[in-house]
Amino acid sequence: MTGALRELARSPVLVAAIFISGIGGTFQYGFHISVLNSPSLFIKELVNSTCQQRYGRSLESWELSLIWSFIVSMYCVGGLAGTLYAGHLAGAYGRKTTLLLNNVVAICGAVLMLLSKTALSFEMIMVARVLYGINAGVSLTVHTMYILECAPKRLRGMVGVSVATFVSMGKFFGQLLGISEVLGTEEHWIWLLAFSGAAGLLQLLTLPFLPESPRYLLLEKADKHGCETALRRLWGAKKDPGPEMEEMLAEHASLKSVKIHGLMDLFLDHNVRWQLLTILVTFVTLQLCGINAVYLYSFDVFQAAGIAKENLRYAALGTGLCEVSTSIACVLIIESTGKRVLLFRGYLCMAASLALLTLTLYLQDFVSWMPYCSMVLIFTYIFFFSSGPAGVTAPLPIY
Repeated sequence: MTGALRELARSPVLVAAIFISGIGGTFQYGFHISVLNSPSLFIKELVNSTCQQRYGRSLESWELSLIWSFIVSMYCVGGLAGTLYAGHLAGAYGRKTTLLLNNVVAICGAVLMLLSKTALSFEMIMVARVLYGINAGVSLTVHTMYILECAPKRLRGMVGVSVATFVSMGKFFGQLLGISEVLGTEEHWIWLLAFSGAAGLLQLLTLPFLPESPRYLLLEKADKHGCETALRRLWGAKKDPGPEMEEMLAEHASLKSVKIHGLMDLFLDHNVRWQLLTILVTFVTLQLCGINAVYLYSFDVFQAAGIAKENLRYAALGTGLCEVSTSIACVLIIESTGKRVLLFRGYLCMAASLALLTLTLYLQDFVSWMPYCSMVLIFTYIFFFSSGPAGVTAPLPIY
């Protein structure tokens, strides 16, 4: 761990690339996971006011719920579109250029959010959510590609975990900015939802000073000199980039002789079948592991433990802070501990935490101190989630 950190510290441009690509990358995805909880009542009031002005009547409960569902789900529609086209854009225009163009999408979404309240138009919020979804979908894919292709082979595990760290930071900032003392008020909620534009603008102003992905320059643009220059900037002038460039070229040459396979061909090919199954299982398990349900029930558990309703957001901040700090710790231990150990240990401890949490939730109506046990188990679950599966899964396909 110390050696990897020392090597990373000797590469200030690579450190800058981690932070700059992260703030406009997976940070955006994490931010939009949590940010909509705080201003939900204000958005519903805007929807009702809009219909009252246009049609002279207030919406019924089911109508309001339907429109709210559309506002929430538009983000997923945009995210699907973004992830589907991200690979093509990254190949055609480069990782860095794609990230820069993607920031324009986030800024456009932020402008629509800012104007929606003045224009009394919830449709503008829907369109902004689609744009935010596209931005997050592209960011999630291209940020991972860019930062892992910039890192030397020995540091890819550590650098790859930073992708998940920025997701956790995005969630935490969404919770932090959403409290009433910051931007979670009736006057400022549009600024809360437009915060993604500020993150996008920050990356738009700073990313041009970083080099393009060396792998893209060498293999897609056939720019050997540009690749070598980028590697020396990223890794330091003293490190010889020659061996890794030769490895990239050898890999590229071997891929040229391989025909394009369909999904079934990959399953039938015994050389790659287990790698494909490993990736599928880890990504599906990450989605189905129950982290969203734990966050959903955490408010009920905290309330049962005696936390006042107006203070629940501050308790939720604790879960976000726990995820961020543990994810940072994962960056430090992944190279020494190993990805397989972190995955197995994480899922085993998460399963044990969920089993015990089920028991404590059942008993909390009968035992007065049981809600406190549930609180501890929630934080334990989040700890093992962010120190294992959340950090290890994203960069796994690179290996």
